[in-house]
Amino acid sequence: MVRALSPDEVIGYLGDSVTLPSRADPSWKLDTIEWSILSNNTWIATHTNRKTNTERFWQHRGRLSLNNKTGDLTIHHLKREDEMEYTVDLISTERNATVNKVRLIIKQHLQPPTIETLFKLRKEGGCWTGLRCSSQDGGVDFSWKVKPPTAEAFSTLSNAEGNSGAIFTFLNNTEIHEFTCTTSRNKDKVSETHFLHCETPRERWGMYLALGFAVVVVIKLWSHTMCSPEKMAVSSSSRQEGSRTESINNV
Repeated sequence: MVRALSPDEVIGYLGDSVTLPSRADPSWKLDTIEWSILSNNTWIATHTNRKTNTERFWQHRGRLSLNNKTGDLTIHHLKREDEMEYTVDLISTERNATVNKVRLIIKQHLQPPTIETLFKLRKEGGCWTGLRCSSQDGGVDFSWKVKPPTAEAFSTLSNAEGNSGAIFTFLNNTEIHEFTCTTSRNKDKVSETHFLHCETPRERWGMYLALGFAVVVVIKLWSHTMCSPEKMAVSSSSRQEGSRTESINNV
């Protein structure tokens, strides 16, 4: 007797491998395994007469592994076009038979989030800062880790679309802090790290301006010294003395 069961759903990710369960009765010793696709039942992997063939269809050629004990089929290097319904026909050595179906759904792993600084406000001993973590994917959860931990408590927020979250915290003047934002959805998660300390852009530009001003002053002082009347007189006297010496040598 042949029994056909409703399709299971299996999720796979682009570029990864996924195993489609045959759902064979564990007590069966399988004699025939036939995996097929499309409405015309195109075979893609079979095991009959103790011979296994996973090179039957061009679309899956070189990407299939068939377990002839359990009947499970593994697809490697998943592609978008692998998303479809798969059918497996199973026959045991006792001539029991069943037909099972599996629907494969292809998804893409979460993209790494991006972190940007919203603000830094100076306060005695440190600064208040805000960071925003954004994701190209919607409907994700956000979590933060800060190393070393901050003395002040911080809170996290996320928008209604679920594609960005923020953190606000107080940093001291002496440490560089490591902020890690993790986005997750179901079992998929990815993280990004950002380093931050209390130096503000205004202070950085002020340092650059001061350094530039100091360089200009040094150049001007050097130029003034080289072009001063005393320096020029000394140079002229040296040239005249050299000329007299040369004349005497010629005589």
